[in-house]
Amino acid sequence: MQKSKKVKKLGIITRPNTPNIKNIFLKIKEDFSYSGIELFLEESCAKTFGLDGYDLEWLVQNVDAMASLGGDGTLLSACRKLYGKHIPIFGINVGNLGFLTAISPSQAKDFAKDLYDGQYTMQEHMMLEASLDSKSFFAINEFLICQNSPSHGILEISAYIDENIFNTYRADSLIIATPTGSTAYNISAGGSIVYPLCQNILLTPVAAHTLTQRPMVLDSSFTLGFCVSSPATLLIDGQEQVSLDQTSILTIRQASQKATLIQPKNRSYFQVLKEKFQWGQSLLTQPPKTSSGES
Repeated sequence: MQKSKKVKKLGIITRPNTPNIKNIFLKIKEDFSYSGIELFLEESCAKTFGLDGYDLEWLVQNVDAMASLGGDGTLLSACRKLYGKHIPIFGINVGNLGFLTAISPSQAKDFAKDLYDGQYTMQEHMMLEASLDSKSFFAINEFLICQNSPSHGILEISAYIDENIFNTYRADSLIIATPTGSTAYNISAGGSIVYPLCQNILLTPVAAHTLTQRPMVLDSSFTLGFCVSSPATLLIDGQEQVSLDQTSILTIRQASQKATLIQPKNRSYFQVLKEKFQWGQSLLTQPPKTSSGES
């Protein structure tokens, strides 16, 4: 785990079409200024707001950390853009779930002080690299191999581990996830929750057409290969699409670089699980009534 340093300059990436996002940004900029932290807005976002903006490469060279202003999807997109840039990032949640994001806008002023004092933690999250036709793609949550259309029937996916075939999945789709992504689409498909700082690759078939096709958790040292029986799509973190066909040879392995996420020191992953998934809460809205003296 990297050593925390004082943050005095912070780059911001946001989702311009989020309702009221400009006003939220301006309020956060004011809150961070109280602790002496200067904010620099990425240029594509700044143009939408009518504000001054900065090229992403300039930001990486001149700020101490980056932040995404949006939901988990905005943070995922930012992590891919910053792959290999060796700069930490955190999310400010103005979305719905906010599972990966560090704080809400209401916590900005207090967290700014912690950033300026270097009182935060940095966590290195494993990413995946997919190679296809000499091109590389990166994901922090998951890759999904899926049908182009439900009307195309069952998708057959031949899967290899270190060039040795080990399974042929017959399913609607196949999730190849990181531990960080275990609580995303993976959990909806019946995959296991894996602590996000573990080093594993998760394979989870979606709507498998045989009961023997079960989720698997593999060590991250394996190199995986996949071939499809019919035209399909590779979906990257649920945001980007790449076409696959019967001649495609898709290779997926642990990426050489990790995403470094900033989190508050007092953040508990297991507390987040409890809150987001409502674990430990009774399904009863009020205690059951008991009758006395009745038969």
